[in-house]
Amino acid sequence: TLESSSNSSIFFIDSNAKAICVSNWDTNGDGELSYGEATAVTDLGTVFRANGDITSFNELQYFIGLTCIRKDAFHECKGLTSITIPNSVIEIGDFAFQACSLTAVRIPSSVIAIATGRSFSDNPTLTSIIVEDGNPVYDSRNNCNAIIETSTNKLIVGCKNTVIPSTVKIIGYKAFRYQ
Repeated sequence: TLESSSNSSIFFIDSNAKAICVSNWDTNGDGELSYGEATAVTDLGTVFRANGDITSFNELQYFIGLTCIRKDAFHECKGLTSITIPNSVIEIGDFAFQACSLTAVRIPSSVIAIATGRSFSDNPTLTSIIVEDGNPVYDSRNNCNAIIETSTNKLIVGCKNTVIPSTVKIIGYKAFRYQ
């Protein structure tokens, strides 16, 4: 049933990510984070900021109460190579993922605001950027490995594997900073 699944514990690949989640959002005190507890989180704050021990946090996808990944949320998580942004997120703040070690970024179709190119800057291992189909504001046309603001044809985030489409008219401020 839905109730039993919401009480089921999330299996975390990264014990460091789990420890932070449990210490902040384990409301029933069982030492685990359930799907229901993750769903109830509406703000990550900066509890992950500058944590060099986290390597993956794909379990973030279960935090479907989040609508914003705020400024500095994962800033300087230098060991973070993998994260899955939930489909509930509509906004990604400035410096949210700056100075991490992400290898791939998938922007859900729900995201309609990305603060600046600095949101993902200084990720020198970033080689894949995909905006999901159906996003009303951004695209990564022709598999270009970039985030393009569709209405202005402005490339706002790129990586070392970006192929700039001929339709791009503007390269945004710090779109390729330390990539």
